[in-house]
Amino acid sequence: MVTFVTDSGYDFPKLKLPFELKILPLRVYVGEKEYHDKLNIQATDVYKFQREGSLPTTSLPSPESIERILREASQNSDRVYVLTISAKLSNTHDVVKSMVSEMKLDNVKVLDTKSACIKQGYIVWRAMLHYQKYGELSQEDIDNFNKEVLLLFLVPTLEYLQKGGRIGKAKALIGRLLSIKPILTVDEQGEVSSVATCRTIDAGVKMMYELAQKFLREKSLLDNFVTVGAYTVPSMKLPVDNLAKKFGRRFIDSTTIGSAIAAHVGPEAFAIVVGRGE
Repeated sequence: MVTFVTDSGYDFPKLKLPFELKILPLRVYVGEKEYHDKLNIQATDVYKFQREGSLPTTSLPSPESIERILREASQNSDRVYVLTISAKLSNTHDVVKSMVSEMKLDNVKVLDTKSACIKQGYIVWRAMLHYQKYGELSQEDIDNFNKEVLLLFLVPTLEYLQKGGRIGKAKALIGRLLSIKPILTVDEQGEVSSVATCRTIDAGVKMMYELAQKFLREKSLLDNFVTVGAYTVPSMKLPVDNLAKKFGRRFIDSTTIGSAIAAHVGPEAFAIVVGRGE
């Protein structure tokens, strides 16, 4: 028996997966109150707190939940693969790897997806398909999957990226003055970077589609790709639906974004991922 584990930085539509998947919930803090991502707080709750002037912050899964889930998976499975959110974005990977070593869980292997959100979901999905076919999985395999997938994230305001320390105040101020909406990605090294800017959501949808098409052409994937969408709050589902129409049958489905990711990108954001198909 094989079990896969990831953290709640993972977002993906509810597809039937070939192996069991356990989730380590990231923590979200509002003031002194602790929440567990996707269990007792959602992106819509983050939106409400942010609109009320609060600034939710995030932290890695609790050591207790990591130990419990990993020990259970190790005892019940022959092999366990833990695929974490990018080590460049969170300490989750390093802490989980250290705990696996301390607990002497010899059948547990920790890998860095070098991604987040629906890109992390895509990497987990590809990893499962790869293991199903070859019976092995390595960091090199994960890195190869990263070369065949593109995440595009439109963030209507730079305010929360600035408050979370992702960009400087000056850049955020200029963005607000010029009404610039960045289109972000998580690159192959697992770091967030900007790939384009736009002034309206409609223009962003058009640009995201064009960037996706360019990526698919460069990777020779126009005949073999899938697309997945994600959004923070219901009002952001419309641009995702508009992108879905452009991709037609290649668009699998869309999903909501977890509260931990929403805390960093702000209350109104949406994303797509395009990558090699099965």
